[in-house]
Amino acid sequence: MTVKQKQPAASAHAGTVQGQCRFTEGDFIVTYRVGIDTGGTHTDLVLLDEESGAVWVDKVSSTPSDPVIGVLNGIERVLGTAGVSPAEVSTVVYGTTVMVNRIIQGGGTASGLITTAGFTDVLELARSHRQGSIYNIQWEQPTPLIARELRLGVRERIDFRGQVVTPLNEQDVRDAIAVFAAAGVESVAICLLHSYKNDLHEKRIAELVAELLPHVYVSASAELSPTIGEYERASTASVDAFVKPRLAEHFGHLESELRRIGINAVLLTMQGNGGSMSFAAARRQPIRVTNSGPVAGVIAGAAIAQALELPAVITLDMGGTSTDVALVLDGSPIEVPSDAMQGHPVQQPAIEVDPIGAGGGSLAWVDDGGALRVGPESAGAHPGPACYLEGGLRPTVTDAALYLGFLGETAFLGGRRTLDRAAAERAIETVAVPLGMPTAAVASGIMALAAAASLRAIRRLTIARGHDPRDMALIAFGGAGGLIAAALAHELGTPRLVIPRNPGNSSALGLLLTDQRHDVLASFLTLLADTDVSALNTAFAGLESGCARQLAADNVPEEQRELRRFVELRYLGQTFELIVPCPAGEVTAATLVELEHEFHRLHETRYGHASVADPIELVNLRVTGIGTTYRPRAVPLATNETGRAPIPTSTREAYFGSWQSMPVFARDAIRHGDSLTGPAVIEESGSTIVVPPGHLLEPADDGSLVIYDLEPALASSPRPSTLASRSA
Repeated sequence: MTVKQKQPAASAHAGTVQGQCRFTEGDFIVTYRVGIDTGGTHTDLVLLDEESGAVWVDKVSSTPSDPVIGVLNGIERVLGTAGVSPAEVSTVVYGTTVMVNRIIQGGGTASGLITTAGFTDVLELARSHRQGSIYNIQWEQPTPLIARELRLGVRERIDFRGQVVTPLNEQDVRDAIAVFAAAGVESVAICLLHSYKNDLHEKRIAELVAELLPHVYVSASAELSPTIGEYERASTASVDAFVKPRLAEHFGHLESELRRIGINAVLLTMQGNGGSMSFAAARRQPIRVTNSGPVAGVIAGAAIAQALELPAVITLDMGGTSTDVALVLDGSPIEVPSDAMQGHPVQQPAIEVDPIGAGGGSLAWVDDGGALRVGPESAGAHPGPACYLEGGLRPTVTDAALYLGFLGETAFLGGRRTLDRAAAERAIETVAVPLGMPTAAVASGIMALAAAASLRAIRRLTIARGHDPRDMALIAFGGAGGLIAAALAHELGTPRLVIPRNPGNSSALGLLLTDQRHDVLASFLTLLADTDVSALNTAFAGLESGCARQLAADNVPEEQRELRRFVELRYLGQTFELIVPCPAGEVTAATLVELEHEFHRLHETRYGHASVADPIELVNLRVTGIGTTYRPRAVPLATNETGRAPIPTSTREAYFGSWQSMPVFARDAIRHGDSLTGPAVIEESGSTIVVPPGHLLEPADDGSLVIYDLEPALASSPRPSTLASRSA
């Protein structure tokens, strides 16, 4: 028997589970899983021991010019800390913002679109409503990703029943391809009228493009989203085509580099629907890699909600560039039938996340009216906040937190980066002087504005939909989440705030909690009460067969496969649907009644009301294929056996309306049974947690830190559902 000693996590990784002895005997080999979340400012990593559940975390600067460099830097660090070789890694799950960054940046990809003749302006016409609100007079329609001269029509027509009315004119297709060739397009989107019913013509066009332009990527709407809604299908195909060349290159480059350094693991990436899929599948359909990092954070939040038995939860993920807010109800994130990428509809199932352009690196500025503003512009990874001393001169949220004493100068990233408070103060003064205000007041204002942006998003998801935040818990993570979370909870009247272990790496951990997943959809428009159950059963059987093929292509063993049915329902006259689970087995008239009752219940839960007298319309069918994956073992928090209170590592002055002395604790020093009252700060490698005056902190069994607001601003009395048990 050979004994291999793994090195314990270094002090730079406070809060991680310490490494232990590992054993190799015969054919038994301990293997590890790696989660990698690449953000705009930092790349976060989690290394998980599949045998013991031990975790190592790390955080390195992202490298926007080539995100793969940051990934490799992070992998080298976290494997080196744990004493793990690349060959011991069994699975890598990757979350990335590369796709959304491509949409934000625009340009760089020449794409073409082939549509039915007469419908080439579908991306311009879009829908008649403003996104977000009809009263938003400042809304501007996003510029189509495909230029007008490269949106070309071909003569053909299939009717809404799927019958060919006008055969495809292949010469029109060849002419369009010639235009694309002359323009040097890298990808072609195809969206024909009613192709969701019959994709014969779309398939033929794809064949011709592959024949005449073999090096060009093709995105066919009926393959990506065979559902009703020509504009949404055209937008989905266009987004997929626009990002496909760069995403395919990125995943190919990352895979080759991982193989080069000796990682021969299964490579998966996160989808917007909360599941993972292979790199190969992502290269075929990059449209599914939407919001992968933010969604992974919501998955982690859902796992925490389940562990602590919290029925209703708000998740807050505040990183360096942005903040993402979501809801978790009854242990599950809210899933919607479609999403949008920077205003461009994407007809793919997705976890609902509300992103805000405010993070630790968000820049503070004074607008033309003399008001202080924060974001959405960010200092990013380079030059970063002014306190990094890397060339940044404008103040950020991080600079404000440092000046106010919330952050320490020597504890950032476990001490690997020293922050300069004097530089932060100079940067804040560049806006304090024009405003004629004290530096401390402006720094507090920067923090308040960063919190206010999150507050608005939370209220959109809760109060606007009939949910009372006073009946919910707030789970905050991300590198900067702990800085503002207590203030947010106070304003919302949310009496319980949960900060998980390694909050700066929660999204990376969430990547390791996902199952492999594929969704197969089809339109099935009818009144629910008039549904032909025989046709419905036939349609479901076809979708299940296609889903099983996709799971097989991703090498998911048959014993790990699970197929789930869903229907998308709406009240007649509505323009949005809710996803309703459909029981397994043969669909009968009784099943339709069950679906009706469940739709009313979900509508009541989601929006605060249900119209039980109104007819319900069945719009789409969906089968979700799940490849169940490894679930990490929970490692309980150590108990304080001595009864002695935690000893602070230091004290420093912090500003809570006035300057006052505040103890600073290392998170490693806090054990089950401890209790702290604010003001206090908890420091760990990837995050800092502020406990303001009037708050009480107690650890939970799973290692989360639970902060109770002793005097919530909006709470007339504690809610039993939220304050059920402090020991939960």
